[in-house]
Amino acid sequence: MTDVRGPAVVVTADGSRTLASTTGESYKSLHGALSEARSVYLGGSGAAARLAVGSDTDVLEVGFGTGLNFLVSAAAAVAGGAALRYRALELAPPSAATLRELRYADLLAPSRLPEALLAWRAGLGATVPAGWHTFEHDRVRLELFVGDALSAAWEAGGRRQADAVYHDSFGPANAPELWSGAFLARLARLLKPGGRLVSFCVAGAVRRALAAEGLVVAKVPGPAGGKREVLVARRPVAP
Repeated sequence: MTDVRGPAVVVTADGSRTLASTTGESYKSLHGALSEARSVYLGGSGAAARLAVGSDTDVLEVGFGTGLNFLVSAAAAVAGGAALRYRALELAPPSAATLRELRYADLLAPSRLPEALLAWRAGLGATVPAGWHTFEHDRVRLELFVGDALSAAWEAGGRRQADAVYHDSFGPANAPELWSGAFLARLARLLKPGGRLVSFCVAGAVRRALAAEGLVVAKVPGPAGGKREVLVARRPVAP
């Protein structure tokens, strides 16, 4: 998510770049943006394992931000020969010029996805109109909803369930409404049996809200050198 006065580019500990908002919160971990995307979201959700064996996968992300979680997921899908259907919610996507400063094309080389995504973003204009916008590359389909995640608009037309939910909005201190019990319940209901919701946030209130929706909630080790614990909540498979 972006700040109206513009985010600043920062280099994280693993050499990858992210953005920092004027509230002081970074889009990805300063201990390593790429490490977080691959470990917490792609790996922790089980999407990496699914895509590696060619299993078609449906992901929902709250807080698309710079698109790094999408890019690493899409690269894994291309490598595994799997179809990736990726829905993402974002209030105000960063500009193409800002995204180019992150150098994701160099970071994820030889993948052609970062440059393709940048060209697509540039084509949407300086300010992306509210509503749905679709990007396709190989067997990857991104459906980006620009607008308020609290609205019902992004669920209109059916509640397609997900194999993985990446909850990657700003934390409860800066976006409390996206960590409320009501919003977390909406996300939990979209998980397929066996699907996982993953997050950097392990707050007790968040864990209790997800458990109240029938998910099996656990704190698991975070990326090496970064946050000690992150969250995984799984929808049980009926016997």
